[in-house]
Amino acid sequence: MKNIKTIVYDYGGVISKKQNKELVNEMCKILKIPEQQFFSFYTKERKDYDSALIDVKTYWTKMIQLMDRQIELKDIDQLIEFDIKSWLDMNTETIEYIKSIKDKIKLVLLSNMTIEVFEEIKNLYWIHYFDTKIFSCEEKVSKPDDKIYHICLKKVKVEPQHILFIDDSKANLDAAQKMGINILKFTDCEDMKNIIENEYVFK
Repeated sequence: MKNIKTIVYDYGGVISKKQNKELVNEMCKILKIPEQQFFSFYTKERKDYDSALIDVKTYWTKMIQLMDRQIELKDIDQLIEFDIKSWLDMNTETIEYIKSIKDKIKLVLLSNMTIEVFEEIKNLYWIHYFDTKIFSCEEKVSKPDDKIYHICLKKVKVEPQHILFIDDSKANLDAAQKMGINILKFTDCEDMKNIIENEYVFK
């Protein structure tokens, strides 16, 4: 079993549930576009938006231009609202598990997060379970860029081999693993708990 001193958690798809499908469908209706096509545009400028290199209006304007759509201002406001809300369904099982271990090990939140979602979650009760919080919108860089992992290592002051990083994205996990960080691909809370309990020891 491996000794770990810190667990680093992703937000979207781990602490929160995956993006709300009903709200994604609402965005698709406004844009008159199928879901698969929607995501090909949605992700194109997302890195810059997550990193606060462009603001929310610029992000949606660029996306709409890429799709060659004409959208009314009220519809853009609706898209923004649906997008923010789509990331706010919490995974209570994960949060309860984090609560149960918070006094046993250092906890870090490392998330690609827009300013708008950050404003919604920054004062939620569970945010205080984390000793360190690192957000792409504050650091102006997002996963899987190496820079954000270097920022994380510098802030936590723990050797990579004593860190466990939990994320639902293979690209993000691969980037962390290259730096010597232990990784766990999140599928559900029960699986995560079993892996942690069977493969790791808190030091």
